[in-house]
Amino acid sequence: VYSEGVLSYYSRDEQRRFCMDNLKKNLADKKKEREDLQTMLNSLYREYGETQFEYVLQRKETTPHIDERDFEAWKILRESRRKDSDTILSIKTAQSRQNELKAFSKEVDKLLNERQHTYQKARNDFILLFFQTYQNNPLPQIAQIAQSIGPLKESIEKVQQDKQELERQKNDAHFFKKLTLSPQLLSLKGKLASLQKKMNEQIIAAGEEFLTDTVIKEVRGASFPEQLEAAYLALQAIVSKQDETEDRKEALTAEQKKLEETLAECGVIDTPQKRINTLTETIKDTDEKIEEAERRQGSQYSDIFYTDAGMRTGESLTGVPDLFKPYLDSIAEYRVKLEKNAIDIEYIGNEIALAGEVHKIETLQKAIAGYKDGITQYEKLIETAERDIARAEEIKLGLQEKNNELKSQGSAD
Repeated sequence: VYSEGVLSYYSRDEQRRFCMDNLKKNLADKKKEREDLQTMLNSLYREYGETQFEYVLQRKETTPHIDERDFEAWKILRESRRKDSDTILSIKTAQSRQNELKAFSKEVDKLLNERQHTYQKARNDFILLFFQTYQNNPLPQIAQIAQSIGPLKESIEKVQQDKQELERQKNDAHFFKKLTLSPQLLSLKGKLASLQKKMNEQIIAAGEEFLTDTVIKEVRGASFPEQLEAAYLALQAIVSKQDETEDRKEALTAEQKKLEETLAECGVIDTPQKRINTLTETIKDTDEKIEEAERRQGSQYSDIFYTDAGMRTGESLTGVPDLFKPYLDSIAEYRVKLEKNAIDIEYIGNEIALAGEVHKIETLQKAIAGYKDGITQYEKLIETAERDIARAEEIKLGLQEKNNELKSQGSAD
């Protein structure tokens, strides 16, 4: 607010502008204050309405001035919201567990793969050791294995003989001859290793077919040698662990399937997040409806005892539960403040309009003064012009008379 002493330093237009700006600022402040007051009052209405509905819900008895339709709708909406919230929680829980299961499944798959390699090596070692231990035993299965590797065994024996012959020749040969025999000997060693590998592979393949659990059990019953027993126990331990791991894998798969069923029951079609987004929007809409019912109940209940201006209506507060009274007092206070605020806004608005009209009047008065000054000037100009016209008329008549005289003189001549 500008003091008269400060305003005296400015022109009338500047003073008016300062005052108008001040009024507009005050009006904006009052409107902002009204928004804040209305927001607080609406919040009170909502809290009050919720308190009333909760009061009736807990006591399950008729309470005066409670809107039954809003109350029933409020209960239905709250239950709907609870179900939607529970569904979102179920989806998030299932989704989180799915992620855990995926990580577990990767670990189990990795472990299965590693143990499969370990099992294959232990199995191969056992079959080879079993065959070596009982290759001279009259077991039919050993005979079948020996028969399958017969050609390879003959080839290996022949290569071994050739190798022994070359080694003998190399030992007896002179220096230069040894140099020529060494590559041949290396070639035979390589060939021998290759044939031995092939024979082991055939022993293993045949062993897988002929050495059944029953055969091994019967032979083991007659007592395995210590080394073979250790190899068999190690193989059994690996198989047992592998079975446990496979059982764990099946359990994880079954749980994943159960989680998929849970997600389907929760309405998940495309992705869990899409369903969550849909439910979140539904909950947001439900919350708005719940709050609207609560606000309406709080406002309508307050209208019974207080006017919009916060004045008592004359309705007795005797039957009002003590829990409700603090809300009614606060609501009445805010209604009084809003009423005063409305008066202030109207007053300032009128002041602004009044200042505008004053400014308009002053502007028009200045215009009229200007117009009057213009009229005076034009009247003077008209007066001067009329005098000039009169003088011009005299001159014109004089000239006409002169010309008439001159014309008469010319005709006489």
